[in-house]
Amino acid sequence: MSHGAVPPQRYLIATLFIAGMLALVMVVRAPKAESPSAPAEVTTMAAAGGFEQITDLRLEDGWSPRFMGAQDPDQGLPWPFEGGFGLPWEPASPYLADQGLALNGPSGRSEVALWRGLEWRHWRFDAPLTSVRLRGNRLLVTLRLAPKRFETRLLEVPEGRVIWSAQSGPWSRFSWDGKGVLLGLLEIDPKEPKLQRLLLSTLPLDAEPGEATLAPWNEEGLPPAPKGWPVIPERLTDEQRDLPGDRLLVPWGFGGTLSFVRRDRLWWSAGGRWALWRLLDGAWHREAEGEGILMPHPPQGMGLVRHEGEEAKRFFSPLDAADFRPVEEGVEPWPGHDSAWAWMEEGGLTTWDLRWGRLPGDLGVGRQRPLVLQAFRPDWIAAKGLRQSVKGWLPAGPEVALRELSGVAWCWVGDRVFLVRLTETPRLRRLHKLLPN
Repeated sequence: MSHGAVPPQRYLIATLFIAGMLALVMVVRAPKAESPSAPAEVTTMAAAGGFEQITDLRLEDGWSPRFMGAQDPDQGLPWPFEGGFGLPWEPASPYLADQGLALNGPSGRSEVALWRGLEWRHWRFDAPLTSVRLRGNRLLVTLRLAPKRFETRLLEVPEGRVIWSAQSGPWSRFSWDGKGVLLGLLEIDPKEPKLQRLLLSTLPLDAEPGEATLAPWNEEGLPPAPKGWPVIPERLTDEQRDLPGDRLLVPWGFGGTLSFVRRDRLWWSAGGRWALWRLLDGAWHREAEGEGILMPHPPQGMGLVRHEGEEAKRFFSPLDAADFRPVEEGVEPWPGHDSAWAWMEEGGLTTWDLRWGRLPGDLGVGRQRPLVLQAFRPDWIAAKGLRQSVKGWLPAGPEVALRELSGVAWCWVGDRVFLVRLTETPRLRRLHKLLPN
């Protein structure tokens, strides 16, 4: 019987009797008293040596929770799929909180499997998935229809109704407030590879896109658009004109950042300049612009680094307005921009336990990832013996994606993906108080 199967009724009495006997002989170590300097991290393991298993999904050979050709414009390196808290500003992950996962398979097929009502529900596609995000009952998927042709769809689950679909680039994301969708096309000049333009578009969450618009770059007191820049829809290329929604064409390059903090607020930074764009009457307009490099600190605010003479000065602003004020002297340097960070008032951290500044209380070190790895390593060894492909997918062991805010972990061993419940610890309780859910 598989781990996720429901036992037949005739076995229930025998199972309960055996479980009761095991409970009598199991030795459980009592937790140590919690102290401010060393909070207790207690993991109660089941008799079989594993975490409490919620369910598992058996994969056909050739299927895996991996995106095909994923390419967020402001993520220079591939995202470690097992990383992240699952927060809105993070790059897309195949592991969707405690709800499900995205899978790609042979012959260009793909699916999103969600664990709903104690059963798996499947939404299948005839093209590979490059990006998937889930927000409430809205499923946002981006599919690769051809090597350079992509489509983004917004679906309602569990009904599977397509709210809208649009041509796009190989990525898509929700706004941080969950009220809009951002997608776009990256254009590279073959004669000047360093000269790139990013056409962004924002679309509503619960309605068909209206008439497509384009940012005019005509704000009083702000610099005009670059020379020859398209500011009316008729000057866009044929491919760009097919992109619906409220459009915005911006210069792009290595190190650029995008922060879609609200349906009507979008921060952009590239090439040593930044701007805060605001959606007014169906079109994007600049609210402020300046020199420097943005360093987002979600969900606290927006950092800015600007060179003044030979020195680099730091500034900080709230997210909904460009009100930058100098950072006090003596504050330690910010880490390099990476969406893995979640920020609090006086500190920040990642799911890999990188820390900056001061955090309220002692969170303790996250110790559950190696314990999940250890518990499911025998399943990985067994899968590796059965399938040659496992050695290529997972040469070093299972892939574990912690979702601490949801209290679960996903563990891919090769032929199956397990969903297990994490042990309640002081660290998890404190994370729930510090980070948005």
